[in-house]
Amino acid sequence: MLDADVARPKPLPENANAVFSRRRRSLRQSVEALILVHPSVRRLTDDRAVDDLADDLMIASEDFTVLKVELGRREVYLVCVSNAAWRNRSRHSFFALKALAAKTDRTVVLVPESFIRREPRLSNAMMIASAAGAEIGFSDRMKLLAHLIDNGGSAPLVDLAVLVRGEDPISAIMALVVEGGLYVDLEKPILPGTEVHLVQPI
Repeated sequence: MLDADVARPKPLPENANAVFSRRRRSLRQSVEALILVHPSVRRLTDDRAVDDLADDLMIASEDFTVLKVELGRREVYLVCVSNAAWRNRSRHSFFALKALAAKTDRTVVLVPESFIRREPRLSNAMMIASAAGAEIGFSDRMKLLAHLIDNGGSAPLVDLAVLVRGEDPISAIMALVVEGGLYVDLEKPILPGTEVHLVQPI
């Protein structure tokens, strides 16, 4: 009798679905921020093609989220897998999903949650993404562009900030990162001396 009680799986708490939903939403928001600030990745309109294949393989929806992007000139489905699923046998189902998608001419890239949440990259991306839509005038854009060209395509953030009028010049510069005209190294903390670079056309 005691053995049976030990073997019996513990029931999930009543709020388990809400917790899974929050974690999945947080994971998706993190990936979207990273995509938004990456100069060579463009967000595409999602479809359910890979989600439907995952349903066929009985992969739990709370274990992953899918975002469709253009990487270079290729359409790619980023399948972002939760830490819990990646660390147990469930990850083998995702390799099966990748293979199944390939048979339908769809490219799946598996991305573990631990990679997405790497710091300081994620915090930098979230901070930059929050500046989306910040206003910067045409004249200030031209001054920034001229300064960067004169300095070989790169300049410290603090040097660019003094060229921008307004109450929040840093957000204005970061808005240009979101637009894809500038980029910064996300792997290091963003400081006044952080180098800001022009995105070179491909």
